[in-house]
Amino acid sequence: MVQLLCSNKVYEKLKQELSKYSIEIKQDSDWVLVEKGYDLPSDKLSIVFDAIDYMDVIKLLVSGIRADIHFTNTLTGLSENKFAVMEPRDVLYLEAGSEGIMAYTKGSRYSIKETLHYYENIWAAKGFIRINKSQLVNLLHVKEIIPWFNSRYVLRMDNNTELEVSKMFSKKLRNTLNI
Repeated sequence: MVQLLCSNKVYEKLKQELSKYSIEIKQDSDWVLVEKGYDLPSDKLSIVFDAIDYMDVIKLLVSGIRADIHFTNTLTGLSENKFAVMEPRDVLYLEAGSEGIMAYTKGSRYSIKETLHYYENIWAAKGFIRINKSQLVNLLHVKEIIPWFNSRYVLRMDNNTELEVSKMFSKKLRNTLNI
């Protein structure tokens, strides 16, 4: 639950994004998101943000305030007309493709809802990292990191699947793993 003090345009954007994470907007909340230029309430915890950076506020709320919520600790996927509930540690990688978003485990693949961006935000602290525009990898399941040409890498997963890290995401991988 959070209160918003911002322009109408930013309010609508924040309202839409917060609803994706089931974060309610209430005037009597102890937390207030305040757009730069608006007066800070003296009796509440406030987070001041630039209107252009409103998504950073969402990331902060999702990774911090909402970190203990159950839905960030599980994933529901559909495979062979059956639903399965999984923990993030069981997922090797997520992939966006023509069939939608798929979660791959050692034994199966599951169709899931939401977007890669959603899981990238809420699971970053659980060891997931974007490796290209269509894949998010659980670093706990990377068996080998193979240097590839043109400043790229190939990741060999626990199930021997090989995933290519694009040049654009190679720097983030190097920084994350100190290589």
